[in-house]
Amino acid sequence: MRKIFIIAISILIVSPVFSQTQLTQYFLDGLIYNPAYAGSKDALSTNIFGRQQWLGFTDAANNNITPLSVVFGMHAPLYSINSGVGLNVVYDKLGFEKNIGVKLNYAYKFLMNNEKGRMGIGLGISLLNKTIDFNQLIVEQPGDPLLKVNQSESAMAPNVDLGIYYQYGTTFDIGISGTNLMESTIKIGNVNYTQKRNLYLSSSYQITLMDSREPLYLIPSVLVKSNFINAQVDINARVEYNNFLWGGISYRYQDAVALMAGVNLNGFLIGASYDITAGSLSGSSKGSVELFVGYNMKINQNVRSTFNTRYL
Repeated sequence: MRKIFIIAISILIVSPVFSQTQLTQYFLDGLIYNPAYAGSKDALSTNIFGRQQWLGFTDAANNNITPLSVVFGMHAPLYSINSGVGLNVVYDKLGFEKNIGVKLNYAYKFLMNNEKGRMGIGLGISLLNKTIDFNQLIVEQPGDPLLKVNQSESAMAPNVDLGIYYQYGTTFDIGISGTNLMESTIKIGNVNYTQKRNLYLSSSYQITLMDSREPLYLIPSVLVKSNFINAQVDINARVEYNNFLWGGISYRYQDAVALMAGVNLNGFLIGASYDITAGSLSGSSKGSVELFVGYNMKINQNVRSTFNTRYL
Protein backbone atom coordinates (compact mmCIF):
# COMPACT_ATOMS: atom_id res chain seq x y z
CA MET A 1 0.00 0.00 0.00
CA ARG A 2 2.89 2.35 0.76
CA LYS A 3 4.24 1.82 -2.78
CA ILE A 4 0.83 2.72 -4.27
CA PHE A 5 0.78 5.92 -2.23
CA ILE A 6 4.29 6.96 -3.34
CA ILE A 7 3.52 6.24 -7.02
CA ALA A 8 0.30 8.27 -6.88
CA ILE A 9 2.07 11.26 -5.29
CA SER A 10 4.81 11.12 -7.93
CA ILE A 11 2.33 11.15 -10.83
CA LEU A 12 0.48 14.13 -9.40
CA ILE A 13 3.55 16.26 -8.69
CA VAL A 14 4.92 15.99 -12.23
CA SER A 15 1.60 16.88 -13.90
CA PRO A 16 1.44 20.50 -15.18
CA VAL A 17 -2.11 21.86 -14.82
CA PHE A 18 -4.48 24.81 -14.69
CA SER A 19 -7.83 25.34 -12.94
CA GLN A 20 -11.35 24.55 -14.21
CA THR A 21 -14.78 25.10 -12.66
CA GLN A 22 -14.57 27.77 -9.97
CA LEU A 23 -16.59 27.41 -6.75
CA THR A 24 -16.39 29.65 -3.69
CA GLN A 25 -18.01 27.03 -1.42
CA TYR A 26 -15.68 24.27 -2.61
CA PHE A 27 -15.33 22.94 0.96
CA LEU A 28 -18.95 21.68 0.94
CA ASP A 29 -18.07 18.85 -1.44
CA GLY A 30 -14.53 18.10 -2.59
CA LEU A 31 -15.57 15.46 -5.14
CA ILE A 32 -15.59 17.98 -7.99
CA TYR A 33 -11.83 18.47 -7.59
CA ASN A 34 -10.68 15.15 -6.12
CA PRO A 35 -11.95 11.61 -6.92
CA ALA A 36 -10.39 10.31 -3.67
CA TYR A 37 -13.08 12.26 -1.76
CA ALA A 38 -15.73 9.71 -2.80
CA GLY A 39 -17.33 8.04 0.21
CA SER A 40 -15.63 10.30 2.77
CA LYS A 41 -18.84 11.44 4.54
CA ASP A 42 -20.10 8.03 5.76
CA ALA A 43 -23.36 8.87 4.00
CA LEU A 44 -25.08 8.85 0.65
CA SER A 45 -24.27 12.43 -0.23
CA THR A 46 -26.17 14.23 -3.00
CA ASN A 47 -25.67 17.90 -3.82
CA ILE A 48 -25.87 20.57 -6.47
CA PHE A 49 -24.03 23.88 -6.98
CA GLY A 50 -25.31 26.73 -9.11
CA ARG A 51 -23.02 29.67 -9.87
CA GLN A 52 -23.43 32.83 -11.93
CA GLN A 53 -20.01 34.39 -12.49
CA TRP A 54 -19.31 38.10 -13.12
CA LEU A 55 -22.86 39.43 -13.31
CA GLY A 56 -23.54 42.18 -15.82
CA PHE A 57 -21.34 41.13 -18.74
CA THR A 58 -22.89 41.51 -22.22
CA ASP A 59 -21.58 41.45 -25.78
CA ALA A 60 -21.89 44.14 -28.48
CA ALA A 61 -25.46 42.99 -29.24
CA ASN A 62 -26.41 43.22 -25.53
CA ASN A 63 -26.60 39.43 -25.17
CA ASN A 64 -25.89 38.10 -21.69
CA ILE A 65 -22.51 36.32 -21.74
CA THR A 66 -22.10 35.89 -17.98
CA PRO A 67 -20.53 32.48 -17.25
CA LEU A 68 -22.96 29.97 -15.70
CA SER A 69 -21.98 26.74 -13.92
CA VAL A 70 -24.16 23.94 -12.54
CA VAL A 71 -22.43 21.06 -10.74
CA PHE A 72 -24.20 17.90 -9.57
CA GLY A 73 -22.46 15.37 -7.35
CA MET A 74 -23.35 12.09 -5.67
CA HIS A 75 -21.09 9.74 -3.72
CA ALA A 76 -21.26 7.02 -1.05
CA PRO A 77 -18.99 4.58 0.82
CA LEU A 78 -18.83 0.86 0.06
CA TYR A 79 -17.71 -0.50 3.43
CA SER A 80 -17.58 -4.14 2.36
CA ILE A 81 -14.68 -3.43 -0.02
CA ASN A 82 -13.14 -0.40 1.78
CA SER A 83 -14.09 1.89 -1.07
CA GLY A 84 -16.18 4.84 -2.16
CA VAL A 85 -17.89 5.59 -5.48
CA GLY A 86 -19.19 8.83 -6.92
CA LEU A 87 -20.64 10.65 -9.92
CA ASN A 88 -20.16 14.23 -11.14
CA VAL A 89 -22.10 16.04 -13.84
CA VAL A 90 -20.89 19.54 -14.75
CA TYR A 91 -22.57 22.08 -17.02
CA ASP A 92 -20.65 25.24 -17.96
CA LYS A 93 -21.88 27.98 -20.28
CA LEU A 94 -19.40 30.69 -21.23
CA GLY A 95 -20.82 33.07 -23.79
CA PHE A 96 -21.66 30.92 -26.82
CA GLU A 97 -19.64 27.92 -25.62
CA LYS A 98 -21.23 25.07 -23.64
CA ASN A 99 -19.42 22.27 -21.81
CA ILE A 100 -21.10 19.20 -20.34
CA GLY A 101 -18.88 16.80 -18.42
CA VAL A 102 -19.65 13.46 -16.75
CA LYS A 103 -17.17 11.79 -14.40
CA LEU A 104 -17.24 8.44 -12.58
CA ASN A 105 -15.11 8.31 -9.43
CA TYR A 106 -13.70 5.43 -7.40
CA ALA A 107 -11.66 5.65 -4.18
CA TYR A 108 -9.95 2.90 -2.19
CA LYS A 109 -9.81 3.61 1.57
CA PHE A 110 -7.52 2.37 4.31
CA LEU A 111 -7.06 3.27 7.99
CA MET A 112 -4.04 5.05 9.48
CA ASN A 113 -2.92 6.49 12.84
CA ASN A 114 -4.53 3.80 15.02
CA GLU A 115 -7.73 3.94 12.95
CA LYS A 116 -8.25 7.65 13.70
CA GLY A 117 -7.21 8.68 10.21
CA ARG A 118 -8.39 7.52 6.77
CA MET A 119 -6.50 7.70 3.52
CA GLY A 120 -8.14 7.44 0.12
CA ILE A 121 -6.60 6.98 -3.33
CA GLY A 122 -9.01 7.87 -6.11
CA LEU A 123 -9.45 7.47 -9.85
CA GLY A 124 -11.85 9.44 -12.02
CA ILE A 125 -12.82 8.69 -15.63
CA SER A 126 -14.52 11.59 -17.40
CA LEU A 127 -16.11 12.47 -20.72
CA LEU A 128 -16.48 16.07 -21.90
CA ASN A 129 -18.80 17.35 -24.62
CA LYS A 130 -17.94 20.85 -25.89
CA THR A 131 -20.29 22.84 -28.14
CA ILE A 132 -19.67 26.21 -29.81
CA ASP A 133 -22.49 28.07 -31.54
CA PHE A 134 -20.70 29.95 -34.30
CA ASN A 135 -24.01 31.49 -35.39
CA GLN A 136 -23.96 33.68 -32.27
CA LEU A 137 -20.42 34.98 -32.70
CA ILE A 138 -19.92 38.59 -33.70
CA VAL A 139 -16.74 38.66 -35.78
CA GLU A 140 -14.79 41.61 -37.12
CA GLN A 141 -13.38 39.54 -40.00
CA PRO A 142 -16.17 37.31 -41.43
CA GLY A 143 -13.70 35.51 -43.68
CA ASP A 144 -11.57 34.17 -40.82
CA PRO A 145 -10.74 30.57 -41.87
CA LEU A 146 -10.54 29.42 -38.23
CA LEU A 147 -14.23 30.15 -37.65
CA LYS A 148 -17.30 28.42 -39.03
CA VAL A 149 -19.87 31.13 -38.60
CA ASN A 150 -22.86 29.32 -40.12
CA GLN A 151 -23.41 26.46 -37.71
CA SER A 152 -23.14 25.03 -34.21
CA GLU A 153 -20.55 22.29 -33.75
CA SER A 154 -19.59 19.96 -30.91
CA ALA A 155 -17.11 17.21 -30.07
CA MET A 156 -16.36 14.83 -27.20
CA ALA A 157 -13.17 13.74 -25.42
CA PRO A 158 -12.35 11.33 -22.55
CA ASN A 159 -9.93 12.01 -19.71
CA VAL A 160 -8.54 10.63 -16.45
CA ASP A 161 -8.18 12.14 -12.95
CA LEU A 162 -6.14 10.90 -9.99
CA GLY A 163 -6.29 12.02 -6.37
CA ILE A 164 -5.25 11.39 -2.77
CA TYR A 165 -7.31 12.46 0.26
CA TYR A 166 -6.55 12.13 3.99
CA GLN A 167 -8.89 12.95 6.85
CA TYR A 168 -8.34 12.76 10.60
CA GLY A 169 -11.77 12.43 12.18
CA THR A 170 -13.70 15.66 11.67
CA THR A 171 -10.73 17.82 12.67
CA PHE A 172 -8.33 17.87 9.73
CA ASP A 173 -8.22 16.94 6.06
CA ILE A 174 -5.86 17.43 3.13
CA GLY A 175 -6.06 16.38 -0.50
CA ILE A 176 -4.11 16.64 -3.72
CA SER A 177 -5.39 15.76 -7.17
CA GLY A 178 -4.51 15.96 -10.83
CA THR A 179 -7.24 16.18 -13.46
CA ASN A 180 -7.25 15.88 -17.26
CA LEU A 181 -4.05 13.86 -17.09
CA MET A 182 -4.47 12.64 -20.69
CA GLU A 183 -4.64 16.23 -22.03
CA SER A 184 -7.16 15.11 -24.65
CA THR A 185 -7.59 17.29 -27.74
CA ILE A 186 -10.82 17.82 -29.67
CA LYS A 187 -11.39 19.72 -32.91
CA ILE A 188 -14.32 22.11 -33.35
CA GLY A 189 -14.51 24.10 -36.53
CA ASN A 190 -10.91 24.51 -37.60
CA VAL A 191 -9.54 24.92 -34.07
CA ASN A 192 -8.04 22.29 -31.75
CA TYR A 193 -8.99 22.55 -28.07
CA THR A 194 -6.82 20.79 -25.48
CA GLN A 195 -7.98 19.90 -21.98
CA LYS A 196 -4.97 21.05 -20.00
CA ARG A 197 -3.92 19.24 -16.84
CA ASN A 198 -5.04 20.69 -13.52
CA LEU A 199 -3.55 20.47 -10.05
CA TYR A 200 -5.56 21.02 -6.86
CA LEU A 201 -4.36 21.13 -3.27
CA SER A 202 -6.95 21.57 -0.52
CA SER A 203 -6.92 21.44 3.27
CA SER A 204 -9.04 22.45 6.27
CA TYR A 205 -8.70 22.38 10.06
CA GLN A 206 -11.41 22.57 12.72
CA ILE A 207 -10.61 24.68 15.80
CA THR A 208 -12.91 24.36 18.82
CA LEU A 209 -13.82 27.80 20.15
CA MET A 210 -16.46 26.62 22.61
CA ASP A 211 -16.79 23.00 23.76
CA SER A 212 -20.26 22.47 25.21
CA ARG A 213 -23.64 21.01 24.33
CA GLU A 214 -23.80 23.69 21.63
CA PRO A 215 -20.21 23.78 20.32
CA LEU A 216 -18.71 26.61 18.30
CA TYR A 217 -15.97 25.96 15.72
CA LEU A 218 -13.65 28.05 13.58
CA ILE A 219 -12.78 26.25 10.33
CA PRO A 220 -10.09 27.81 8.10
CA SER A 221 -9.51 26.17 4.71
CA VAL A 222 -7.48 26.69 1.56
CA LEU A 223 -7.67 25.63 -2.09
CA VAL A 224 -4.68 26.07 -4.42
CA LYS A 225 -4.92 25.68 -8.21
CA SER A 226 -1.79 25.94 -10.33
CA ASN A 227 -0.21 25.17 -13.68
CA PHE A 228 3.33 25.88 -12.38
CA ILE A 229 3.24 29.04 -14.49
CA ASN A 230 0.60 30.84 -12.46
CA ALA A 231 -1.57 29.91 -9.49
CA GLN A 232 -4.83 30.88 -7.86
CA VAL A 233 -5.35 30.61 -4.11
CA ASP A 234 -8.68 30.58 -2.25
CA ILE A 235 -8.43 31.22 1.49
CA ASN A 236 -11.52 31.19 3.67
CA ALA A 237 -12.58 31.00 7.29
CA ARG A 238 -16.03 30.15 8.58
CA VAL A 239 -17.59 29.87 12.03
CA GLU A 240 -19.96 26.96 12.62
CA TYR A 241 -22.44 26.89 15.50
CA ASN A 242 -23.73 23.58 16.90
CA ASN A 243 -23.38 21.85 13.51
CA PHE A 244 -26.37 23.94 12.48
CA LEU A 245 -25.51 27.46 11.31
CA TRP A 246 -22.35 28.72 9.67
CA GLY A 247 -21.02 31.90 8.13
CA GLY A 248 -17.70 33.14 6.88
CA ILE A 249 -15.54 35.08 4.46
CA SER A 250 -13.35 34.01 1.56
CA TYR A 251 -10.56 35.68 -0.38
CA ARG A 252 -9.45 34.67 -3.85
CA TYR A 253 -6.10 36.22 -4.67
CA GLN A 254 -6.42 39.16 -7.10
CA ASP A 255 -9.98 38.12 -7.98
CA ALA A 256 -12.64 38.48 -5.29
CA VAL A 257 -13.71 38.71 -1.66
CA ALA A 258 -16.77 36.60 -0.81
CA LEU A 259 -19.34 36.45 1.99
CA MET A 260 -20.82 33.02 2.82
CA ALA A 261 -23.59 31.61 5.01
CA GLY A 262 -25.42 28.33 5.39
CA VAL A 263 -27.61 26.06 7.47
CA ASN A 264 -27.59 22.30 8.20
CA LEU A 265 -31.11 21.05 8.93
CA ASN A 266 -31.99 17.36 9.37
CA GLY A 267 -29.41 16.23 6.83
CA PHE A 268 -30.17 19.04 4.37
CA LEU A 269 -27.36 21.53 3.82
CA ILE A 270 -28.06 24.89 2.18
CA GLY A 271 -25.34 27.44 1.45
CA ALA A 272 -25.02 30.73 -0.39
CA SER A 273 -22.17 33.07 -1.26
CA TYR A 274 -21.68 36.42 -2.95
CA ASP A 275 -18.35 37.38 -4.50
CA ILE A 276 -17.32 41.03 -4.63
CA THR A 277 -15.14 41.27 -7.72
CA ALA A 278 -11.68 42.74 -7.25
CA GLY A 279 -8.82 43.45 -9.64
CA SER A 280 -9.19 44.54 -13.27
CA LEU A 281 -12.84 43.39 -13.55
CA SER A 282 -14.10 45.29 -10.52
CA GLY A 283 -15.37 48.18 -12.63
CA SER A 284 -17.34 45.95 -15.02
CA SER A 285 -18.64 43.07 -12.94
CA LYS A 286 -21.51 43.24 -10.44
CA GLY A 287 -20.08 40.28 -8.56
CA SER A 288 -20.83 36.57 -8.57
CA VAL A 289 -23.52 34.55 -6.80
CA GLU A 290 -23.46 30.88 -5.82
CA LEU A 291 -26.04 28.56 -4.26
CA PHE A 292 -25.58 25.08 -2.82
CA VAL A 293 -28.17 22.48 -1.81
CA GLY A 294 -27.20 19.05 -0.49
CA TYR A 295 -28.55 16.10 1.44
CA ASN A 296 -26.61 13.51 3.44
CA MET A 297 -28.39 10.25 4.26
CA LYS A 298 -26.38 8.40 6.91
CA ILE A 299 -25.36 4.84 6.08
CA ASN A 300 -25.05 2.19 8.78
CA GLN A 301 -21.56 0.73 8.54
CA ASN A 302 -22.55 -2.51 10.27
CA VAL A 303 -24.99 -3.79 7.65
CA ARG A 304 -25.53 -7.55 7.75
CA SER A 305 -25.72 -9.15 4.32
CA THR A 306 -28.62 -11.60 3.85
CA PHE A 307 -26.52 -13.41 1.24
CA ASN A 308 -23.90 -14.50 3.77
CA THR A 309 -24.17 -18.25 4.48
CA ARG A 310 -23.51 -17.54 8.19
CA TYR A 311 -27.06 -16.18 8.45
CA LEU A 312 -28.93 -18.87 6.51
